[in-house]
Order: sequence, then C-alpha cells, then structure tokens
Amino acid sequence: MRKIRIIAAVLAVIMTCGCSDKKENSSSSIYSSFQSSSSSSEVKSSDESSSASSTESTSSSSSESTSSSSSESESTSDTTDSSTSSDLITETPNSSSSEEDDGKIPYELRSSTGVVWAYPIGKNLSYDFASAKIIKAMEENYGRSGADLGYYGEWCAEIVSDLLIKNGYRISKQYNPCDVTIQLLNKGYAHFYCFREENYKSLVQNGLKKSAQSRVTILDREDFTPQRGDFVCFLWNEENTIYNWSHIGMIAEDYDGTVLRTIEGNIGVAEFPDDPKIRTVDGRERKYNETVIGIVRLDK
Repeated sequence: MRKIRIIAAVLAVIMTCGCSDKKENSSSSIYSSFQSSSSSSEVKSSDESSSASSTESTSSSSSESTSSSSSESESTSDTTDSSTSSDLITETPNSSSSEEDDGKIPYELRSSTGVVWAYPIGKNLSYDFASAKIIKAMEENYGRSGADLGYYGEWCAEIVSDLLIKNGYRISKQYNPCDVTIQLLNKGYAHFYCFREENYKSLVQNGLKKSAQSRVTILDREDFTPQRGDFVCFLWNEENTIYNWSHIGMIAEDYDGTVLRTIEGNIGVAEFPDDPKIRTVDGRERKYNETVIGIVRLDK
C-alpha cells in the first residue's frame, strides 16, 4: 500500500513538473510571440517611417521638381514674352521713302544741321541782284563765330538785320526771321513767296500791314525757283507755335533742282552744336523740301 502511495506521489510530482514546463514554455512562447510582434511592429514602424520618409522625400523631390518645372516654365514664359516682344518690334519707316512718295519728311526727322560745302568765295561769283551788298558782307564774315561778331543769343536773323541796316535799309534790329520779313515787307523793300499758310498768318498776327499784304504770294514750293541772293526761311520744329519760323539764311547759288546751297549765320559746329558763341557764318547744302517755308526776295 505504501508502495502505491509512493508511486502515486512520484507520478504527481512528474505531472506537476510537466505542467510547470508547459506553463514556462507557454509563457516563453507568449514572450517570444510578443517580442516577435514587437519586433515586427518596430520593423513595421521603421518601414512606415522609412516609407513616410521616402514619401516625404519623394514629395519634396516632386515639389522641387514641380518648382523647378514651374521655374523653367516661368523662364520659358519670359523667353517667350521676350521673343514675342522682340517680334513686335518693327522698323521705323524710312524717311527717304516717305519723302520720295510725297516730297515731304516728318517733322520729327527734320534736321537743322545740313551738309557743309566748299563755299566758292572769290570764284567769279555774281553780285547782280538787289541783295548783293548783303550777301557780300556775309561772305566777308565767313567762318567768324558769334563771339567774334558780338552775338551771344540765336543770331541768324540778327546778323541779317544788322547787315541790312548797315547797307541803308531803314529797318530796326530784329531777332526772328518772321520779324525781319515783316519789316522788309512793311517798308516796301521785298516780296515774300510763302509755301505755308500758317506762316502768312503769323506775319499778319505779328504786325504785317494791310498795305503790305499784297507783297505776299502763297504758292507751292515746286512752282518757285530760288536764286542767289534770296533770303531763305526754315522751320525745323512744328511745335514752334509763337512764330512758326526757325531760321534764316541766304541762297548762295541759283537752285539747280538738286539741293539749296546757302550761306548762313549761327550755324552749329560738331564740337559745340548748342553754343551760339561758337557757331559761325558758314555754307550749307540743304534739301529744298518742307523745311523751307518761304523765300524773301529784295525788290530794291
């Protein structure tokens, strides 16, 4: 009986140990499972983080790419705009073609410079006309500057009126081509061939007497041939609204159908074009075009 109890006790111990091992194995298995799950979770978290990082990187890269693409697009747009703008630039019409079409040039393309020519002083020039003494006096002053002659303002009309006075014409000193012309017409010394109605109006508005108005002939430029000794009047600027007269000189050679060859006072030189003290009495070749607004011809 006692043997039976001992065997039973041994069996109980064996069973107890088996359960304990099984429990430990089970616990170990649970821990391993948790550890594996935790490790898997960490890996998954790491993978998710890596994926997120990769996504973020991809997103950032995509954003930069988009930004770069946008920048390139803007650059392309600027280039396109520049190209378009460049394509919109058109050449200014050639004034000569306009001149060939109607004999006129736009006011903004007019020039008071003219072309210098070798004035033929002392080469058998004729003085058989009413203004011979005036043009001869101009030629004697050829090359002299405003400072040499005592002129410090715009003096093209001043020298003409001074020479007229010195040679017996009873007019007063004038500083504008319009006023010189009015004086000569009112005194009965000259006739004015007017190519522009606005200039006839300016004569009337600034003192031309009714008795002298018959001394003005309005005609087309093509119908008049300038001669040596005539006074030629120019308009350089359409906005010259006070008188609509810019400059006066003298015709030095009969017009031959090509250019007007003149002698003028207050002509600019290349180095100091805007200084009247430096400007001189000089010869010029000028086009016989819309810049010429009229011719004054002395009658006696």
